[in-house]
This record gives sequence, C-alpha cells and structure tokens, in this order.
Amino acid sequence: MARYLILGAGKFGRLALERLGQEDKEAAFLVVDRNPQALQGLQGLTYAVVDVEATEAAAFLTARLHQGAAWDWIIPAVPEHVAFAWLRAGPLAGPDWEVVATPPELAGLTQVAVRGREGELYLSRALHSCPDDCAEPKVCPVTGEDRETSLYEELAALHVPDYFIAVIASRQLAPGVGGYAPERLLALARELTGREEKILVATACRCHGVAHALRRRAGGSIGF
Repeated sequence: MARYLILGAGKFGRLALERLGQEDKEAAFLVVDRNPQALQGLQGLTYAVVDVEATEAAAFLTARLHQGAAWDWIIPAVPEHVAFAWLRAGPLAGPDWEVVATPPELAGLTQVAVRGREGELYLSRALHSCPDDCAEPKVCPVTGEDRETSLYEELAALHVPDYFIAVIASRQLAPGVGGYAPERLLALARELTGREEKILVATACRCHGVAHALRRRAGGSIGF
C-alpha cells in the first residue's frame, strides 16, 4: 500500500487522487490545501482512503516533513515551486539568503522560457497544450519530437559559473501525475548545507520545469 501526500485540491490534485486511487485500491492519501471548500469535495470517495488538512503547502512541509516521513510520495499540485517554497520557509528561512534572477543560460534549454515575478524561470519543451494524461514517452505524442533526454537530466548537466545546481526529478506515478519521494527534499537540504556559491534549485519532469535562484547575503552564515 502506497502513501501519497497531495499538495493541492484543485484540478490536478484531484486528477492525481482519482488516477492513483483507481490504480491502487489500497493506497492512502493525505490532501493538503489552504482552501477548506476545495477539500470538502474530496470526501466520500469510495476508491481511496483520503484524509485532508487545510493549510499552506510549504507551511505543512516545514512542520511535518522529517526523516522517515509518513508518505512514500509527494505530489505537488499547487501553483508554486513547492521545493523552493519549502526551502525558504524552512532550511533556508531567515535573512542570510536572498532570491535572485535565474541565470539566462537556462532559457536556452527549452522552446518556452517564461520569467516569473521573483526572477524564476518556467521551462517547457512544448508550444502546445499537453494532454493531462501524457505518459511522458521518449517521443512526443503530439509533435513526434525526440524526448530521449529528459529536461531534469539537462538541468543537472548544465554548468553555470558560480552556481551550485540542485535538481529534483519529478517521476511519473500515473498518467499525467508526477511526484518525488520525501527523502529527495530532505537530501536537497543536506546538499545545500554550507554552500557559499549561488544556488539554482529546479524541479522538472521530462518536458517541463521551474527553477529559482538564491545567493547568500554578505555576512550570512553558512550553516543551517
């Protein structure tokens, strides 16, 4: 029996719940969303054990994520970069770090690169709307383009002077449903301990991703 933490009870959180619940009748789910009304619509599902909690995703992870977490998989389905938001709320909280614009080298990795309000980049290999049940094949089912090398592999292989690059690979758990193990977030925090260079944190699947960047303020401590 797998245990899933779904962050977000909107369209994609519900799709994750439905598809995973139908594939594994013994699965257990905890769905977190700041909107209690969104959570109410999940009660009474007959194909899954579902618990809910009304709170912000990053705040929940900061309070509850620890070694030996109660879930096998985390499924981010909220409109934010969950790994980065957790770092800023927990391991990298405080005045020692500041958010900076991601380096321009990233924009050349994909056909679409949109810069967000914090200087982050939203990356996509697709110029079209992807089907919500895409199985992430090595050939795009819409365009026939090669997808042999995943975006998370390209990000991890990227060399940007003065940056340490940390990438979380989103693994497909069901058609259109991606996630990662809680241990990957905990390992991320360990990877960043003591870093003095600027940091690039990215989460990506085969075709889509998001990346944020941070740098240590002058005089900031190097331990967490």
